[in-house]
Amino acid sequence: MENKKEETNKTGESGSSMVSARDENITRVVISKDAEKIASEVLERVNDGFEAGRATKLDVINFIFNWFKSNITDDVIYQLRMSCTDEMTMLENVLKRAKSSGNLPPEIKNALAQHFFGGGNGVSKKGKKNLKTDSIIDTIDINEAA
Repeated sequence: MENKKEETNKTGESGSSMVSARDENITRVVISKDAEKIASEVLERVNDGFEAGRATKLDVINFIFNWFKSNITDDVIYQLRMSCTDEMTMLENVLKRAKSSGNLPPEIKNALAQHFFGGGNGVSKKGKKNLKTDSIIDTIDINEAA
């Protein structure tokens, strides 16, 4: 089943091209070279000894995504989120919540105080008392003790 799809080129001229129904269900995704290499390795393993057909890289990647969607766990989601964390985004979100609530979490207050003032709570700690130097030092001679 092929559908005609109207297209406009860069010069504004309109033309028609034949687009298959399969092409209308495809979205392009950019992946890293490492991910592409892995997809090629998986494709090679799938097709090795497979005599009933031929899988394409598109078939492999679609299968992986569909399988992943059905089998993803909270631990995997956590790992994925950890691999995508951005400190600036975290700070922006903490600031946004603090502005809306009027409260800043104590951990953030302590971190800010440490950063700007070198202290945890902004309160200076009392130092240890110095040893007194006006004390008497006695030495005992063993011969005198007897």
